[in-house]
Amino acid sequence: MTLFIAILPVFLLLMVGAAFQHWRFPFDGFWQGVDKLVYWCLFPALLFSKTSVIDFNNPMLFDYGVTLVGAMCVTAVFVYLLAKGIKAPNPTTTSMIQAGIRFNTFITLALAERLYGAEGLVYAALGAAVLIPSVNVFLVVCLVSMHGKPGQSLPALISKELLRNPLILSIALGISLNLLGLTPVLILSDMTEMLSRATLPLVLLAVGAGVRFTAIRSVGMSFWISAVGRFVVFPAVVIGLCFVLGISGLAASVALLFGIVPTATSAYALAKQLGGDAERMAAFITLQTGMSMITVPVSIALAHSWLS
Repeated sequence: MTLFIAILPVFLLLMVGAAFQHWRFPFDGFWQGVDKLVYWCLFPALLFSKTSVIDFNNPMLFDYGVTLVGAMCVTAVFVYLLAKGIKAPNPTTTSMIQAGIRFNTFITLALAERLYGAEGLVYAALGAAVLIPSVNVFLVVCLVSMHGKPGQSLPALISKELLRNPLILSIALGISLNLLGLTPVLILSDMTEMLSRATLPLVLLAVGAGVRFTAIRSVGMSFWISAVGRFVVFPAVVIGLCFVLGISGLAASVALLFGIVPTATSAYALAKQLGGDAERMAAFITLQTGMSMITVPVSIALAHSWLS
């Protein structure tokens, strides 16, 4: 109950955002503008602010990255094999894979800060720095390979996805300046730190406003396979690798968050752009976000009991 009360504000903000969108408050189209502000300004500022101060001399960081990427790969294989087992068409299969391995970065960082404070937020930013580029490259290769159009250049598409993603660019800049010993950067570091303070509450409202309940329809077994991949396989592999690699304490707890949050809302745009089943993807996002209000506190409680 204590844990549930601690993370309840995160999900209440999601519900408030959904209510604001339903009531068209403060005016129609407002939350689409907030989405752009968060994606292009606030969230890149937060990621730059945190990655620019990470201590890369920590010998555990490599194992931490291996754990997260390993969980992503195992989950992708699991979902793919079961999708083929139910004879899902390729567009549905790629949307199932997205729903299984993508994670909502915004909710992850909000939970990390809420549960574990500033140090937890730094670990979450590090995990995002590892997984965001890895997931994007993996999915572009996957989608193009499974239903790419003739004439599409895979390297060009990957470069395009990476170079136009402000989250990846902000991570790359923060890490580069950090490794070169040029941080904190005069004025820039203070500005991004100020912007980062406004990011998480606003982004949770925006994520809630982006939920589309009308997208839910009969998604059948394809949804349940992707949900098992997201909420069961991914966290199970994270816990297993943490045990094998000797990762414990705060690092293990934060790593687990990447496997129990719902899939990313950006999955819809990639599915639409590269030939996935976009409508089914929208349903996956909405259903997983709703499910996570129950699965997240239960998963964290069980994991804390096991990890302790």
